[in-house]
Amino acid sequence: MPPSATAAETTAVPAAKELGFSAKQGANWSEYLSFRPIYPQSFFERIYDYHSNNSSATWDIAHDIGAGCGVVTATLAGRFNKVTVSDPNPGYVTLAQKLLIENSGLEVSRLRFLQEGAEKSSVRSGTIDVALLCECIHWTDTEATIREVGRELRCGGSIVITHYTVPRIVGNAGAQRVWKLIWDEYSKRANGPLLDHAFPIINTGFESLELPTDQWENVTRIYINSQGDLGTFRMNDRVGENKVKQGEKRLWVEGDQDWSDEKDIAWFKGYLATWVPVIPESDIQDLWNELDALLGGAKVHIETPIAMVLATKKFN
Repeated sequence: MPPSATAAETTAVPAAKELGFSAKQGANWSEYLSFRPIYPQSFFERIYDYHSNNSSATWDIAHDIGAGCGVVTATLAGRFNKVTVSDPNPGYVTLAQKLLIENSGLEVSRLRFLQEGAEKSSVRSGTIDVALLCECIHWTDTEATIREVGRELRCGGSIVITHYTVPRIVGNAGAQRVWKLIWDEYSKRANGPLLDHAFPIINTGFESLELPTDQWENVTRIYINSQGDLGTFRMNDRVGENKVKQGEKRLWVEGDQDWSDEKDIAWFKGYLATWVPVIPESDIQDLWNELDALLGGAKVHIETPIAMVLATKKFN
């Protein structure tokens, strides 16, 4: 749809009881949708506003890369004529197809499903208006992925790369201290080639992602609820090289209520369980007991920090 159309409402994806693929390898989407943050309408409006600032912007096709079960696709379909939905995992693609078409009622003709990785796509060159990589680029070869997205995009098209990190407890310092200790325990166990690759990327708030100046312009990095400190995104000491270039724009947004909520002890346990490797509750029972006591059976205010990197493909 053209930018003058009424802004789409965020579409809720029905809960998924199936696993994307085996529990040993993939996400439990039922838990993921229950405990991970919901992308608010303001998240999409920031993307649409950025893309609209390019006078040559078009709104025909979006590509949701690393789409999982289609959480982001559901809302993109309200703004773009067509959406390409891709993920390297066959179970995820199958589940996205079921949720978006069978459950949400989106037209088959407006969606294209691809089982493929971000680094090498079958999408034709110069056909995509906006490409989104939400919660996924750190699992890829980032240099190859950014180069490949540049090939897919039309000149003047936008790349959008986002990552939210562990929420912060606000207004209860004792509970936040214990919550951090729980994540320190997670970080001690989070090892292996895939995580060793991912952490140096996410721990920088994506400042380790390079957008080469010969291909990209108007690079904008937005940090929401980060307290003005990139350390907010750091989960351990595995930190990559900063590749931010002179002239790139940084925006800091604090107190964004769209990335805030009120949660209880059951939610904190459920949220941790969506991260791999999963820590058995009994392994850190003392910490859970301490957090529960500090919450006193009540809900507590949380804020989720999120980093967004946006850039425009240059005209050759």
